[in-house]
Amino acid sequence: MQITQGISVGLAALRRNKLRSVLTTLGIIIGIAAVVAVVSVGGGAEHLMLAELERIGGAGMIVCFRKEAFRREDGSYVENKHPEYIEYKDLAFIVENCPSLKLATVQSEMNLPVAHKHVNQSLQIHGITTSYQDANNWFIQIGRFISDNDLERRDPVCVIGSEVHKDLFQKQDPIGLELRIGPERFTVIGVMEEKGNSMASEGWDNRVIVPLTTMQVRFMGQRKGWMYLFCQAESYEKVEQAVAEIKVAMRQQHGDEKYFEFFTAKQIIKQVGNVSRIVQILLGGVASVALFVGGIGIMNIMLVSVTERTREIGLRKAIGARRRDILTQFLIEAVVLSICGGLIGIFIGSSLASVSGLIISKLMNASWPAVVSIQAAFIAFSVSAFIGVFFGLYPANKAAGLTPTEALRHE
Repeated sequence: MQITQGISVGLAALRRNKLRSVLTTLGIIIGIAAVVAVVSVGGGAEHLMLAELERIGGAGMIVCFRKEAFRREDGSYVENKHPEYIEYKDLAFIVENCPSLKLATVQSEMNLPVAHKHVNQSLQIHGITTSYQDANNWFIQIGRFISDNDLERRDPVCVIGSEVHKDLFQKQDPIGLELRIGPERFTVIGVMEEKGNSMASEGWDNRVIVPLTTMQVRFMGQRKGWMYLFCQAESYEKVEQAVAEIKVAMRQQHGDEKYFEFFTAKQIIKQVGNVSRIVQILLGGVASVALFVGGIGIMNIMLVSVTERTREIGLRKAIGARRRDILTQFLIEAVVLSICGGLIGIFIGSSLASVSGLIISKLMNASWPAVVSIQAAFIAFSVSAFIGVFFGLYPANKAAGLTPTEALRHE
């Protein structure tokens, strides 16, 4: 009997027992669907983090800030005494001496009471430079943004977020009107576009933005300002090089870079990726148990099939079928069952991943992308084919090992 005949005989046997064939593949379907769904939903964490970072500046983001006022040492907190602070003049030096940077800005922030007419709120006040829009991927919608002249003259002007526009001005045109920030009066010159709330941009629309030099003069006085550098590397690949250049610049400006902390978006992406992969491996391992159970189910049903068709095997051997022909016939049945279960499982798993992504997005108030992993689908399909061969080999070998006389004598 040729291989093609063995295939046709095996498929015909499966068609004769449709219900049993479907029930046999359920274990494989559930296992493959679980693996694909878990890996796809887990992979969405990394894509979500990338999307969130793009909302606030991108994956090339670098933040440099003064080390905390206290450090933990021997179980207690010790004051971190050092005289060095990030200063406004550092910005020009870094821009000039760090060629791997696309842009850089200095920012500072504090909470102050903000009032207009009879409406009072406590809001975040951000002192910024002109690169703030590009650095944070947040742009003006109405009016104009803070200019170099505003910084040079230390003008009492401000730009407000969309929520501040709504709460304090009831969405009326605020350009040219005054806000009271602390004890000072500021003129509104612009309104930022709505940023919305997400994991990375919570509360941005409730900000008031003023020139950094104005904040220093009117709110900080002679006190050293708690400023931080916010930079963007030219590309994701140049982040480490850009950090090294900033450290050299800070060493030249302040004597040593040890006074400052350096934080990059790349670190977050790597950490999230590592955690995501660990979770995927653990959950994928649990889901793989269903695959093993499915494989045992295939072996069990193939053994039953061999017992039921013992006389048929003997008859075929009596008329010339070889051991290889019988082995091929039963092995094909097992592999077809497994592969069909794998394909159905991949389809169901992809659908489950998409639905799970939507549910998680609703619960977390964030767009969680369920990225269907082609690699996971391919591995799952390969595993299902392997299970068919592995668990089908013993029943097929048992069937092929029967002698014609023994098989024909079977009741």
